[in-house]
Amino acid sequence: MIEFAFVLVFLFLVMVFFYKQSASEFHILQIEQDKLDTLPELLTEKNPLVIRGLGEPKLLTPEILRTNQRLGGAVEKFMVPSGPASARDTPADLRKFLATESGLQVWAEHMWYPKLTEELWYSFCLSMDSEVYVTSFGLQKTCADFTIFYPTSGEFTCSLMMNHAQKFLPATWEGRFMSDLTPADCPLLHEIQYIDVILRPGHMLILPPHWLVTLKAKDGTVPICGMIEIHTPLTKLAKVLQ
Repeated sequence: MIEFAFVLVFLFLVMVFFYKQSASEFHILQIEQDKLDTLPELLTEKNPLVIRGLGEPKLLTPEILRTNQRLGGAVEKFMVPSGPASARDTPADLRKFLATESGLQVWAEHMWYPKLTEELWYSFCLSMDSEVYVTSFGLQKTCADFTIFYPTSGEFTCSLMMNHAQKFLPATWEGRFMSDLTPADCPLLHEIQYIDVILRPGHMLILPPHWLVTLKAKDGTVPICGMIEIHTPLTKLAKVLQ
């Protein structure tokens, strides 16, 4: 019994060690769909990774969501062209409901979960959550082992920052957008290093933990984006405590 407890503690400490590891330099990796066999190796670099050439989405399009009778019209009032008048957050209960009823959770479990986890020694303790945003996505810090954004409608400007940029942000930075920050509420704005990545349907962005990210939809487009998180027990706890 003591030996078993020791093994559990040892595994937990190993997972904490690896969880705290993050990239020291700013790199964005990119591959095409036909190079997915290199995915496991690239993910070990702990850098943001963009996958291109995935083709037209087969789920989560405006047309599919509007004709899905299981949704009962719950999403209709949110599916409006992006702009100042549509700057509302997707309620958390609706995000979970859409992921389940649209098929995103099942699709991700079958199509992407194996690709991302099959070569990890700790795959036995992983779990997956998913949500669907039908609005822009304000500034958040990733906690999961992998956080995946899969846009299916509209065009998004994704702003990415490394974890150390957080010290330059205002106290109320969560949910904000980089394009909305001014020197008045963020005096050290000029010190923040970030990069903008354009995401469209057919793209996928995979982020390691400890990155700051926001997705802002292009005005005039109907934004829909699936978010998939692959968690260890440690990252699950970190998200609850965040």
